[in-house]
Amino acid sequence: MLNITDDIKQLKRLIETKAQHPYLLKYIQKPSLDEDKLILLWGLFNDLDVTSEKRNQYIISTMLVQIALDTHEIVSNSGEGIESPEVLKNRQLQVLAGDYYSGLYYQGLASVGNVDMIRILSSAIKKINDNKIILYQQGSINDVPTLLMTIKAIEASLIHKLGEYYSEPAWMELSEDLLLLKRLHVEKSSYMKSGQSIVFDVLREMPFDDSIGGEVPISEKEEQVRSQFDKCLWDARQSVERSMRKLAKLDDELLERVKAILEQTESIANSYVKEG
Repeated sequence: MLNITDDIKQLKRLIETKAQHPYLLKYIQKPSLDEDKLILLWGLFNDLDVTSEKRNQYIISTMLVQIALDTHEIVSNSGEGIESPEVLKNRQLQVLAGDYYSGLYYQGLASVGNVDMIRILSSAIKKINDNKIILYQQGSINDVPTLLMTIKAIEASLIHKLGEYYSEPAWMELSEDLLLLKRLHVEKSSYMKSGQSIVFDVLREMPFDDSIGGEVPISEKEEQVRSQFDKCLWDARQSVERSMRKLAKLDDELLERVKAILEQTESIANSYVKEG
């Protein structure tokens, strides 16, 4: 049995070394690494009959894709008027960095001649970008199930496509449910701190049953949105618990991380139990 703690540390070092570019790091922040996705990838490949060399190559390549997507995501599109040369250069380098990380993933898989993996990850990238467009395009999502499926596609398509290729439905399901729950926590935190959240924005556009008969006051509508969001959190939490039971064994570190994310919804869960 592989040791997840040592493996994750080693994989992080390899990914960070691979992604390091001295010139880019002079002007943009160090690329962030989503450890939860890294741990989920480790769990998936740990259940497969692949060599540690191939496993590391596939995980590193997948995480480089994730870094590229995250880097492109934070490029600011909110500049007003004429941008200063410094701001413009920063934005251009941010885009260039995302392209650079994408190139690294292609290079890594091409070097070992794995065309199938390139095809799988390319398909996942397309699905992620398609769903990002759906999420941000006003009026394109009209119900909660579609909203949640869109978020799942954005957050978990890389792992989902790999799980699909290797016929690992339990890992596909856990990854989707856990990463949905994690994203909802991020959106709730953003909303509480700044009032800004794309998920809350989409929910505000949806009609509620008691709003069909007429206009609902803004304060009441916002309360409905918050209530609907918390229900999404509660439902997502239950889905994670169901998904966990479908995996016969979970490494202790992965299990602890899942529990930590679940604990963030404990108060919401308790409130729903009392109301029920």
